[in-house]
Amino acid sequence: MTIRRATAVLATFAATTALSFTAAPAATAADATAADATAADASVAEYGCSGSLIDTYPVRTSAGTTYGQIRLYYNSSTRRNCAVTLKNATGGYGTSSYASVTLYRCSTSKPGAQCDWRDETWDDDYGNFLYYAGPVSISAAGKCIRVFGQVSANRPIATGDSGTGGVHCG
Repeated sequence: MTIRRATAVLATFAATTALSFTAAPAATAADATAADATAADASVAEYGCSGSLIDTYPVRTSAGTTYGQIRLYYNSSTRRNCAVTLKNATGGYGTSSYASVTLYRCSTSKPGAQCDWRDETWDDDYGNFLYYAGPVSISAAGKCIRVFGQVSANRPIATGDSGTGGVHCG
């Protein structure tokens, strides 16, 4: 387990433990996702990613069932992109199951151009997780990025990505 993953796990455990001692009703995965969506300009760390939420991508089966969401962040202070794949209830939120997230820097700086990442930097996280895979982070100044994620708590496997072309170029 990497230090960044251990830190994220400990932060999640601390937050979960703190919430269990309050008198408030239990939040559902849908509530958490809805609350996160309203915090689009969050400058605090969310799922281990600092900066602002700049995009989301659904993680779906080929039949269209949504198992989660890829959340993409950008921190203008560090000029780094960060991503997580967050599972929802259908995708096994709260149960140990496979999830992954990969963030690529493309060789292109032209939005929509094919993302060739073979000689570029990338970061990934995958394995069995309770809530989400990640965070993963890269610097992509002057380049486009691509993000990909999977959730497979149930069959079939659900996938999501930003497309084959580069996005959020700059």
